[in-house]
Amino acid sequence: MNRPHPRSIAAATALLGVVSLLTAALYFTTIPEDPPGDGFAAGLVGLFVILCLIIGVLTLAEAGLLFLVTQFWDPADRSQQLLSIGAVAGGLSVVLLVVPMLIAQVVGGLPPAFLTSGSGIGLLLVPVGIGCSGIGAVLHLVDEFRTETRV
Repeated sequence: MNRPHPRSIAAATALLGVVSLLTAALYFTTIPEDPPGDGFAAGLVGLFVILCLIIGVLTLAEAGLLFLVTQFWDPADRSQQLLSIGAVAGGLSVVLLVVPMLIAQVVGGLPPAFLTSGSGIGLLLVPVGIGCSGIGAVLHLVDEFRTETRV
């Protein structure tokens, strides 16, 4: 079976992480200094900016971890698979949570059903990505430690 190269996965995931950070910056610029009314809408935009920042940083971390481990070591298959799954989950969370909002900002509005259709799955993928990447990194460290003690 033809598997995608881990560096390709890491590059695509890093690109999506950058998209998330750029989306946060774009939305941050739309928050008025003195919001009209009680500022509830500006607060919601601020929460979305924080969400985009967190997802972007985590996605970049997952991509970086996958890239570094595959670049400098020869990880076991299970470690590499978990790291790849973590990076893909992080990238998909950006696609499901951030990209629809970015499109809505650029286009000028989308139907609410389009914006919320994948948000639950996207939110679920964030901890899945963190967990898989973390477990993959720990398994790699354990495998490296075992290899060093045998030599």
